Amino acid sequence: MTKQFWFWPLYGLLLLALVLTGAEYIASYSAPPWPARELRPIPIDSLTVNAKTLFADSPELVPTYNDWAVRDRPRSFARPADVRFRAALVGDSFLEGYYVPAPLPELIERTWVAKRIVGMEAINLGIAATGPRQYYARIKNVALGLDPDVVMVFVYVGNDMVSVRYDDYAPPPIIDELPVPSILGAVAPRSTWLLVNRFGFSEVGRTNKDIPGEAALLSEWAQQPSPEPVDRVARHMKVHYYPKLGEDTIAEILLRGDGRLRTAASQRARDREYLAGWLLNGMIDWETGKWEVPFNVDEAANIVGDSRIAETMSWLDAARRLVTSHGKRFMVALIPVGIVDPDYVEFWQPWPRYYSYSLSSDARHRRLAAALRQSGFAVVDLRGVLDGVRGTYRLTDGHWTDRGTQIVAARIADALLSPGERPALNGNGY
Repeated sequence: MTKQFWFWPLYGLLLLALVLTGAEYIASYSAPPWPARELRPIPIDSLTVNAKTLFADSPELVPTYNDWAVRDRPRSFARPADVRFRAALVGDSFLEGYYVPAPLPELIERTWVAKRIVGMEAINLGIAATGPRQYYARIKNVALGLDPDVVMVFVYVGNDMVSVRYDDYAPPPIIDELPVPSILGAVAPRSTWLLVNRFGFSEVGRTNKDIPGEAALLSEWAQQPSPEPVDRVARHMKVHYYPKLGEDTIAEILLRGDGRLRTAASQRARDREYLAGWLLNGMIDWETGKWEVPFNVDEAANIVGDSRIAETMSWLDAARRLVTSHGKRFMVALIPVGIVDPDYVEFWQPWPRYYSYSLSSDARHRRLAAALRQSGFAVVDLRGVLDGVRGTYRLTDGHWTDRGTQIVAARIADALLSPGERPALNGNGY
């Protein structure tokens, strides 16, 4: 009886092991190698194909990715012999820099070269549509393996605030986006990556609808030589996003401000803007919503309160403890929302409810900055170099323009090096 009792559980475990082994073997043909699968939940080919379509008239802007699936030049885990300082930069789409000619880490390295500071690396570990949970796991599983002198995490309060503390106990999910821990990810990482990608379990998969023809439709509307009725776009949004709203209501929202939304996305030589379904979806959602929103800075401060500040800080503190336990420096760079750019503020005035999200995010930014400093974090608040400077934020998607990226690069290049390190790294004292 005892032998029979143990037979079936052992048989089940053996069968499961065989299934997982087979699945991993099959998935190895589709999943990217490590660390690419640890860093990005979608195939890099999809990014480059989309970019070639998006930048068809400006092929020089098509971003290139290395074999780690990050927008950077080829890197090695072993530190090259001529590299005396290494910074690992961790963040989201602001760091990846999909729409700018050169991403932030590349511009940082150029800044050092221009100042004749040699032997320096700023490694880009920026992945769009990720947040503090992924940042922590990316530091633990990838960044520390680079033996960096400093790890800098870029936090954008617009979408990086989390609702669960780092130390809140919860059993790991069966499956989750790598590098976030999960049961399946611990034993079958290739299969986990493939399933997350195919079923859209990642943040980028959950927040972006893949609607055939949507990008072409929005591009066509934006590129019309003269103001064009928005009928087709309104119908598209009604069918795919808001079946209960009238097309007239949708069209009125999209055509506010004398059609400035379409005009902003008209073709231009540099920092071209693009319309996307997620943007129009958000605008319609907020402008037709009934929940309470702030309409000025004071209202935003009262409504936001300390919401999610402690939870978000817990992940940053965990990352700080992890990095410093390895004898490395840890820094946080805070990215302000577009409200710091007067052009951005003026652009969004016809959509006060949608703009209210920027007001709330700015209030959170201020509270998080104060809390981090009070807790002894080394903080670089980028509001200091961006506040009041026009043309630093893209009007539609709210990321940095080329100008904004260059301003930030100069600030971060200085912040990464303490005054005492510069003479040691360069005999000329730069």
